[in-house]
Amino acid sequence: MLNTRLVLTLMLVGLPVGSVAQSGSAGVQSPQQKLVLSYFHDVLDGRKIELIDNMFQSDCALHFGSNDVKGIAEVHDMVERIKTTYSSLATEVHDIFESGDRVVVRITHRATGGGMLRSRMGTYDIKGKPISWDAIVIFQLKNGKIAEEWVSRDELGALLTAGILKPN
Repeated sequence: MLNTRLVLTLMLVGLPVGSVAQSGSAGVQSPQQKLVLSYFHDVLDGRKIELIDNMFQSDCALHFGSNDVKGIAEVHDMVERIKTTYSSLATEVHDIFESGDRVVVRITHRATGGGMLRSRMGTYDIKGKPISWDAIVIFQLKNGKIAEEWVSRDELGALLTAGILKPN
């Protein structure tokens, strides 16, 4: 079932399914996959903001559904906001696929709230609360750097895990 959903997602974004290779953390990773993993583990989780300039194209664009981040300066601002929103952040990569200039990952972020969470559903104080959410992220790379990123995250799941919303 999961692999079927991933194949359908890849088909919807126009990736040729026949040439998609899966590589887990134990497999051999391409330079593009290593870059994407470093973005999650070193920049977001490890808060090494100084790595951003070497990872992203100067005119990069990141799409989150409700807003876009454009250019290196806005990527720096976004990572600074993440640092204040979450006092800790850890990313688990479940799957990573690559085809041509695209890398697709299925991840789970686990965090402890450090401030205010802004979502399409509102702004909430999550300080000290455990929170987690799943996401599928598609990266387009150009000349060894991230040129574009599309994020589809489970915001409802995040609000449920933080106890902001209660299931009926």
